[in-house]
Amino acid sequence: MAVIGIDLGTTNSLGAYWKDGMVHWIPMEDDRFLLPSVVGYVEGEGFLVGTAAKERMVPYSEDTAASFKRFMGTAKEYHLGGKTYTPMELSAMVLERIKRNAEFFLKEEIEEAVITVPAYFNDKQRSDTKKAAQIAGLKADRLINEPSAAALAYRREYGEEDRTLLVFDFGGGTLDLSYVECFDNVIEIIAVAGDNHLGGDDIDQAVSEYFCRENGLREDELPKEDRAKLKKLSESAKCALAEKEDVTMELETGGRICRALLNEERLFEICMPLFGKIRQLFVHILEDADSRVSGIDDLIMVGGSSKLGVVKRFLRELLGKEPIVLGETDRVVACGAGIYAGIRQRREEIRDMLLTDVCPFTLGIGVNNKANRDKNIMNPMIERNSTLPASHKDRFVTVGDYQKEIRIRIYQGEEYYVDDNVFLGELTIEVALKPAGQAWVDVQFTYDINGILHVMAENEMGERRQILLANQTLSETELERYTRELEKIMLPPIQKPENQKMLACFLDYYENSTGQRRETIAAMTGWIMAGLNSGRKKAVRNAEEAGKMWLADLQRSTDMREEFLFDGELKAGYGGMFDDFDETAEDERDEESGGFGDGSGDGFEIETDEE
Repeated sequence: MAVIGIDLGTTNSLGAYWKDGMVHWIPMEDDRFLLPSVVGYVEGEGFLVGTAAKERMVPYSEDTAASFKRFMGTAKEYHLGGKTYTPMELSAMVLERIKRNAEFFLKEEIEEAVITVPAYFNDKQRSDTKKAAQIAGLKADRLINEPSAAALAYRREYGEEDRTLLVFDFGGGTLDLSYVECFDNVIEIIAVAGDNHLGGDDIDQAVSEYFCRENGLREDELPKEDRAKLKKLSESAKCALAEKEDVTMELETGGRICRALLNEERLFEICMPLFGKIRQLFVHILEDADSRVSGIDDLIMVGGSSKLGVVKRFLRELLGKEPIVLGETDRVVACGAGIYAGIRQRREEIRDMLLTDVCPFTLGIGVNNKANRDKNIMNPMIERNSTLPASHKDRFVTVGDYQKEIRIRIYQGEEYYVDDNVFLGELTIEVALKPAGQAWVDVQFTYDINGILHVMAENEMGERRQILLANQTLSETELERYTRELEKIMLPPIQKPENQKMLACFLDYYENSTGQRRETIAAMTGWIMAGLNSGRKKAVRNAEEAGKMWLADLQRSTDMREEFLFDGELKAGYGGMFDDFDETAEDERDEESGGFGDGSGDGFEIETDEE
């Protein structure tokens, strides 16, 4: 059974697979590789998917659907052939077509696929993507973020040198930014930012609005067929500027011929409101990554819309860097998906590559708002951009006197009030009958790289309740398996026995030292604890390696000191044992720290219906 990678795009989709040490593309029935993400219905014939459907968009716009990925996870409906379809169902048709062509081309059954999604897709959008795969007859345990796939392709192309990347993934309907660190065989995603409603379609819309302004038209008053023609005209004019200095747009509507001139300078002006949004996303991701533009080695361009000259110009002026274009920008994400498909199959040449990811949105629970009991507030448990897997525990107390139980409602999002975030699920646990604020429950969130969230609550009597929230439908057997796997990652790095033993040794040396030696050991201990708490692969690894090295130095210096005390000779080098640790460690600690938390907070009043 083969595993394939699929870039399920807003404008085009593409399938790939790994063979003989490289990625290969899956051809469609028309011998093209890119499959337009368009679905149409023909009376008496049924559904068309891909190029044939795209060619019918203008004359048969009412029975053709495109750009439906932008509305994945929403209640939006499309009407084709007298029936109603969701974005999930239309996406399933695209996935099924790629699966069918892959099976024909590879001459074997395809059951599993690695599917790419925008990094900023929420739980509902990811869930609908997996359901679409299930409808298409594909198992999709692993969704991979599009910029993460691009980073994987970059790493494979450019080798093993340590680099810090910013991946700019600008497609037809979405924009994703990812701040990535590459070292050894690890690709570590540090932070993500994005907008699921900002892409090439928005540039097309801006061009359409410009055309209407130039000709005194109102787009919403044009006939449906003319609106479809205008959209196609705007897209064509935008793309034509790659080869021409200017393009004359022409459309016949309302009994007259309308024209407008478009060039690079005019397009740049038209796009300024969109560029303003992009700039804010760069500010957002650099703040979350605790970095600056100077900390970025390479800017990687991904997605069909990143080919536009005005986009490259804007990024050069904004960042002062020349973007790196990896081959055909609309194939880079699929290339990464194909590489990851090879990793899933444990292919010898790439099986040791490790791709980490982060939590794109904050996960938390509702707690009591003392200022307004009707509007509970969000208490973050796992912050956005926490490296996965992540685990965090906190203690919460009751609001009412002699409250019988606590209801824990789970949300995803960044808003202050819980009702403005995405509700994921809930669980209820009994508590001791005590005055308000005295009964408590410990709540632990554990989130893995497959998008599965395990929430466990334990009261002071030792009783436990738990819920497993997965962005997919799981069987009972799968639920049990995932629960066992999640239990393994509920212990953050700082709480692992070997690291607890290491920290105990440092504390012992601290206790038996004085003066400068004690201060240095304290600084070492703090730096190591910050690294272990960060959750970031590189920071944890550095902390563990530095801890072992420094402990060995401490032991050697202690042995030499004891030898001197018993009239031995104080060997050279004793005074320089801490040369590898200097005050810059404090800065490094700040850059690497993130934090799991240990649940030792003061306790919060949890959201409740009790009066």
